[in-house]
Amino acid sequence: MRLVLSVSFLTASMVPLTTYAADGVLKGRVTDKTDGEGVVGASVVIPGTTIGTATDINGNFVIKNVPAKQQKVSVSIVGYAPVTQIVNVGDGQTATLNFALGQTTIMASEVVVGAALYKQDRLDVPVTVNVVSKEKIKEVPGVTLDKVIDEVPGVILARSAGNSNATAQIRGSNTFQGGIGTRVQALYDGFPINSPETGEIVWNNINMNAADKVEVLKGSAASLYGSGAMGGVVNVFGHLPQEREIKFGVSGGFYDSPPSSDNSNYRKGYTPWFWNTYVGYGDKIGKYNFSILYSHANDDGFKVNSWVRSDDLKFKLRYDINSTQYIQLSSFISQSNGGYATLWPYSVTMDLSFLYPFPVGGVVVSGPHYTPDTTRPLDAPSSVYTDNTIARRNALFGVNYVNLLSDKLSLDTRVYFTHNDSTIKYNPTNSTESFGFYYQPMRQFTPGGPLLPFMGPQYFELDNRAPGEFNENIADRVGAGIKLDWRVAENHRLIFGVDGNLIYVKSTQYVPEWQPMNHFGLVDEKRFAAFAQDEWKISDKLTALLSARYDWDGINADTMSYKDYTLSTPILKTATILHPSVDAVSPRVALNYKATDDTSFRASWGKSFRSPTLSERFVRDAGVVARGNPNPGIDKETMIAYEAGVYKQFGEKVSVDVCGYINDYDNLIEARSLSSSNFAAPPPFQYQNVAKARIWGIEASLNFKPTSDWIFSVGYAYMNAQDKSEHPSALSGNNPDPTWLAYRPEHSGSASATWKATKKLALNVNGRYVSKFKAVSSAYAANVEGLNYPGGFIVTNVGAKYQFSKNISASLTCLNVGNVQYEEAEWFRAPGRSYVAGIDLTY
Repeated sequence: MRLVLSVSFLTASMVPLTTYAADGVLKGRVTDKTDGEGVVGASVVIPGTTIGTATDINGNFVIKNVPAKQQKVSVSIVGYAPVTQIVNVGDGQTATLNFALGQTTIMASEVVVGAALYKQDRLDVPVTVNVVSKEKIKEVPGVTLDKVIDEVPGVILARSAGNSNATAQIRGSNTFQGGIGTRVQALYDGFPINSPETGEIVWNNINMNAADKVEVLKGSAASLYGSGAMGGVVNVFGHLPQEREIKFGVSGGFYDSPPSSDNSNYRKGYTPWFWNTYVGYGDKIGKYNFSILYSHANDDGFKVNSWVRSDDLKFKLRYDINSTQYIQLSSFISQSNGGYATLWPYSVTMDLSFLYPFPVGGVVVSGPHYTPDTTRPLDAPSSVYTDNTIARRNALFGVNYVNLLSDKLSLDTRVYFTHNDSTIKYNPTNSTESFGFYYQPMRQFTPGGPLLPFMGPQYFELDNRAPGEFNENIADRVGAGIKLDWRVAENHRLIFGVDGNLIYVKSTQYVPEWQPMNHFGLVDEKRFAAFAQDEWKISDKLTALLSARYDWDGINADTMSYKDYTLSTPILKTATILHPSVDAVSPRVALNYKATDDTSFRASWGKSFRSPTLSERFVRDAGVVARGNPNPGIDKETMIAYEAGVYKQFGEKVSVDVCGYINDYDNLIEARSLSSSNFAAPPPFQYQNVAKARIWGIEASLNFKPTSDWIFSVGYAYMNAQDKSEHPSALSGNNPDPTWLAYRPEHSGSASATWKATKKLALNVNGRYVSKFKAVSSAYAANVEGLNYPGGFIVTNVGAKYQFSKNISASLTCLNVGNVQYEEAEWFRAPGRSYVAGIDLTY
């Protein structure tokens, strides 16, 4: 659906309706030639007169008082070729005239909403926005949201596999922290879908079979979207058909074996399969427009315990009250079950000297250094982890009421409810499960001498789970918002509004009070915001955008209790929460200079913030091997962002977008290992305001359509991510570059080509590159040589799609053609080569 977040008219080139001495009526509809959907805000005028109007939210128009004679009628709107027709208007009669507009450039379909909260042509956008089209989404059957955006320049995904955690960073905004503290806001039809207690985006639960497009808004977006949008916004637009539509699709495939160089025992004599299916129905009947779609996915997993079973039901309904107002419901219910994936089994040498040095009998111990245990090596999966599972249950019910109060004023109100439930089950057996490894302590007996063993192998325990142990988080969120869009004058537009939500959390660990194993605690969080935006068209070419947002977040707790895992024997402590509420003002200034009809320059400055999530405040368990100490003193983090860019179209064949940015972070929230007196267990971690950081970079994208049969696109991003703290983390010295921020690759890129070989056959190839990481934050993985670090890979996919008829198409895809073995997060192997075939039917 082309109109989701805003229904404000694009009336910069329109002439208002006026009274004119005439006695005829002209009515009709303006549609997009490609899909037959109504074009909102198109200017319909009789040239040489002041008679005209604009199309409504369905593309309809009515012009009264038209002189009774033959008339020339013209229709125009940015992004479409203007059209003119001749019509005879009779005295006292109503003449009907319909128009079908064709897009003018290869980028004309990139009409975006999120940059300024209303519909804009790509050339008028003051910040960087990337659009993933429906055609791109449909290239691979059964694709999830994370896979849809991983080729967008400047977007980096870190996935641990299966139903487990994944993190998206935009311009280096995130580290890999198991989904906790994500600085990217995810939306479905404008409604929030991040888990409110962690900020995590549950990627596997957002099936894309019912999506029309995805917008990725980069940079400081907090002035429009609030805390959580510090790094950017990912907005999914749900599908709503304009005529009867019955859809069905099924796809299936399998994972290939790892290469012979991989010594893993997994997959020997076994082929893991996966399949997806969906069925949907939609129609437009009178004033009602609806779509319902059910999807199911079944995946055996490409590695141990990465299996997933998921179901997703989406329902969307719109009721047009009249030509100026409507009500729309956007909703989904999804659930998934799967293995809680852990490390890919392969050997590694770990330097645990970060625990040392300390004197032992007057001798300084420089070790220990890890050597594999021959009875339980790391190159074979531990049975402890193969029965861990994670279940997710998510739901959204959001209602929009939109009213075009006049040609100059529109009202958009919304209410919504979200439900997020995540359960990790660690040990379904009747006995305690533990997992660790043996290491050989080393001692330097003489200064400068070699490291020599001084005792037998010692056992280092990583994990210990009691029978039936689990962690569960249940978060219910109720929210509402009102937005007014007022075109004060032809060159002046105001948007202002308020929104807020209440969050109710029931959790075994993300709560202020310490809970015994498998016991729940409660905590509430409240959020309120007010925002305003002023768009001023200073001249025909220069437009300024000024916006500001005030946010307040608060929890209903003043103290916390927790076990201090830094002690050799953890004890229960109580502390005062220093910042139970935080607030901030997020301003932004943006300029767009449209030098020509096909060239625009943009620049912006903005300040944004992010309040600590409940998980960052109270986390006690990392879910795999480490324990957490809650932080009673954690505060908000802030960022100042600068951006400048240019967007250029060269006729109808080429478009180029280049931009540079600087993001300065203060009080960046990240997990840090704590010093511990318990050397028989891993050191605990804590989320802290630890870093001053500067991330700057350059992004470029090129789209080239030499003929109607060929489309090429290339994207590249350079990122320089530096820790500017006066006292960087002690762990930093274990990385090849001690000042580099963890998990931020310096170079990344993507490329794709699509060839329409015949009228029915289309072939495509695409690839993604991520350079080797310079730093990680895991105490067990950091090493100055950068061994086993994520990144340093090129992954290529190829596919073919054949259109048997208007209603039936089939596809065949090979993902990771080279069977590249790589990691997006250390020790979490990404999928190797897989094959998938699918068929889609639409009637």
